[in-house]
Amino acid sequence: MKIGVRENLLGVDATLEEKFERAAAMGFDGIEMIPRDDPRMHGMMIWESAGRHELLRLCGKYQLLISSLSLASWRAHNCLTMDVDEWLDGKQHLIEAIACANALDADGILLPHFQEMAPRLDDPRLTRDCMGLRECAVQAENPDLVLCVECTVDEETMEGVCEMADHPQVGIYYDLGNLMSAGFDPAEQMRGIGPCVKMIHIKEAGADLLGEGDVDMVDCVRAIYDIAYDGWLVFETAATDDPLAALEHNMAELKKHL
Repeated sequence: MKIGVRENLLGVDATLEEKFERAAAMGFDGIEMIPRDDPRMHGMMIWESAGRHELLRLCGKYQLLISSLSLASWRAHNCLTMDVDEWLDGKQHLIEAIACANALDADGILLPHFQEMAPRLDDPRLTRDCMGLRECAVQAENPDLVLCVECTVDEETMEGVCEMADHPQVGIYYDLGNLMSAGFDPAEQMRGIGPCVKMIHIKEAGADLLGEGDVDMVDCVRAIYDIAYDGWLVFETAATDDPLAALEHNMAELKKHL
């Protein structure tokens, strides 16, 4: 398994190179970039050739990988719709993101499905959504890239999403803290959905630091091994007032159980 960190946790005022330097110094294997129009983040540079070139240069310099892209823009441009033009727009947006991910040799794309976008098996839009994901996965021409729906729903719905998508590269981005906060047992749920889990966010619930809240990290790590998961564990922990100290604590806490 490889351990990654979301770029925003490496310092909101940090330069891009400082983020890479800090991630490498703390022992991370990669960074999850967040293409969001926010001056505190650098993820929007994935859309430009020069930006991708710079990211790859820094990856080489600091021996890091781009673990994944957290596609915040999926909320506005997605396939969860019955409108043909909107669906085509969402599909084209994802195809463009896939091209960027391929150029950066990223392993996954996070597709947020929260609030009004939360998957519901009785929602006809979900069938269209999953069809779009499947078609994009087929066109990706990269058998290692996974398209990951992140949501806080029950096991049956997560499995339903994967069944509707019906493609081995489409699955769930499982967030330990989010699902715990939503009232689920993350270890039990991961065991239940097994191969649907394509990427994992490491996060606490009920506290800022790992090991101080409600998530049973021991059982979660056991579940990760039980389902033979061997992908990325990406930190989406709380930044706190001292984000670097929090990351150091959280990295040490996670490694105690791996």
